Amino acid sequence: MAATAASSLSYGIGGTQILWVPQGLLEQIVSTHSSYQTHHVDLQHLVNLISCIFQNAAVSSSKGVEQYAQLTDMINKLETVDGMHQALENIRNLSCEMSCCVSTMASSVDETMMQMLRRLKDYSWNAKVVLAMAAFACSVGESSMLVKHRNTDPIAMYVETLKGHRYTTTDFTMLERIGLFKAMIDVANTNLAFLAPSISRIPKEVHSIKDAIACFPTAAYKILRIVLQITSILSKKKDHFESTIQELNVLANEVSHINNILQEKLTLCLRDAEKYTYEDITIRITKISISEFIDKIMHYVRIQGFENLRNKHLLFLVSDLDISIDEIKVLNWLYQRNDQMYEIVWLPIIDLSMSYDVKRFWELKQLMKWSVAVEPTRVEADVVEFVKKEWHFIRQAIAVSMTSAGEVVCQNALPMLWTWGNTAFPFSDKTEQILWNSVDERHGWKLDLVLDDFIVPELRSWIENRTTFVCLFGGGDISWIQEFTEKVKYAAYAAGVTLKLVFVGKNKAKLGLSKTDLSRDIKVIESEIRWRFWTKLESILHAKIRHGKTTTAYKTDVVIHEALKVVGHGGKGESWAVFSMGPDPMVTTDGETGLTIMSNYLNWRQDTTGLRFLEGVKHYKEVISRDVHGCIKVHLPVLGRVPGIMVCPDCSKVMDMFYTYRCCDE
Repeated sequence: MAATAASSLSYGIGGTQILWVPQGLLEQIVSTHSSYQTHHVDLQHLVNLISCIFQNAAVSSSKGVEQYAQLTDMINKLETVDGMHQALENIRNLSCEMSCCVSTMASSVDETMMQMLRRLKDYSWNAKVVLAMAAFACSVGESSMLVKHRNTDPIAMYVETLKGHRYTTTDFTMLERIGLFKAMIDVANTNLAFLAPSISRIPKEVHSIKDAIACFPTAAYKILRIVLQITSILSKKKDHFESTIQELNVLANEVSHINNILQEKLTLCLRDAEKYTYEDITIRITKISISEFIDKIMHYVRIQGFENLRNKHLLFLVSDLDISIDEIKVLNWLYQRNDQMYEIVWLPIIDLSMSYDVKRFWELKQLMKWSVAVEPTRVEADVVEFVKKEWHFIRQAIAVSMTSAGEVVCQNALPMLWTWGNTAFPFSDKTEQILWNSVDERHGWKLDLVLDDFIVPELRSWIENRTTFVCLFGGGDISWIQEFTEKVKYAAYAAGVTLKLVFVGKNKAKLGLSKTDLSRDIKVIESEIRWRFWTKLESILHAKIRHGKTTTAYKTDVVIHEALKVVGHGGKGESWAVFSMGPDPMVTTDGETGLTIMSNYLNWRQDTTGLRFLEGVKHYKEVISRDVHGCIKVHLPVLGRVPGIMVCPDCSKVMDMFYTYRCCDE
């Protein structure tokens, strides 16, 4: 930081003498701080733990397991917090440095202070204070444990002697009485409050936040120095300890004084935070260009230090915190099999006017095998507006495909990934068009289009064995399923073909029936695999719509014709069936028609055994379905843009389109 900036920090602290430091020292303090804070962690967990340790230390004696139940629960929760591993390592190192600095010599204290600040360089000034408090709590907890057990446990006495605390008779209840513990907890909570999303939304040029930021370096330095002084005092022998009570009391008052100054500045910031709601922010946003937007996104990536993303094709996964676990699992499966062709970066988008579920964010982040660009509250408001207006992000996740040169080649590559997997790389419209051109519109409705190795690992062997008859079916009517599967088994046996029954439920959102509800010879597709099946079908329809296969191509494009039927029946929870055999085109029916075909097998079985079985199914279906029309209702998620006109696959009429607003899957 420039000298002029440092000078303003030195004297622009509201005239509070306690926060003043010499100019040269201030420059040293600021020089230990990194321009970009790359280490982020949920500090609320640490503040809760610090408070619990102080409370337990202030208890005069050990009271057994019950006393530590709350503390144990907090420690266990730390393991689930992303970024906590690095924070705990820093806390341990700080605690060791504090313990070693037991001399009251100023040079030793100053040297240790700078070493501590450099160790915490990648954290914000507010986070430095919380971590230092955690390190102090670590020392207090250790000393308290030794003091309480020294007379009952020889090992505690031995460890105390080795650590040089043999004659220390620290009265932690006295520290509680003089308000030292309370002062430390208060100042930790105040620094934590400055990291809240509402404060982070205040523009840096606003006076209240500007004034607060100006005092953070000296406030953090002063607090850390006081903590170091207290640690040194508590390490003294018995004959010196009684005379230091007054000194500890003075230091506790200094911490309280600093906290009062920070509290005053926090109050002003909170008052301004109410003015900068999400609506106010959007009014001030100017439309940014795609190049500026990419620069901002890459800035997030650089802050996180993801060297593995350099010169890579990137997929920016844009979603809110309601992205489904199944979706993440399927994308993980594809990502881990992409042979390093591309990298994924998650850009979490939230409503900036509201607090967000921090626990949910970290849970999702831990599930993802790829990088996260930045925490949700650090995504700038103009970036949020850009992805909503320019990339048409509403609620469903999208994946923006970008070359290593920063060129956006597709605003949503997810439908390509769901349909074609990694074969669709580099996820451009041109690549997708080539893939669809390889599919025969009249005869392309085949098993390997709707299934893949993730859904059914045995898929290839089923297709290669031309005498294997595969029946995919769904619905929630258990009586229909039992009757239908019984008839299919009989017909397949009579026709001399090997039968594979696959149940894929009603749709991706509804749990429906499970393995325990059906017979053991039925393969039941569950969880993220079922989600994959239905999303693959929806993606096929989206691709067809995008390529104009909606009004003029319904007579020739069998793929969209049949996919509409399955999605339509599955969306309403109705029974349906799809029959396949080898590499031949499949036959799609509703549940009633499928049951009728199999129940009447003896009426149409002439010359339809063996390899001709599927052909007989198709022919008999055409005979009994000539004058039958069932209403089709299709629900498709909006993946970036609203779908176009659709045509009924049965009567060829243009279908009505309705808007459906749904907060969650049924």
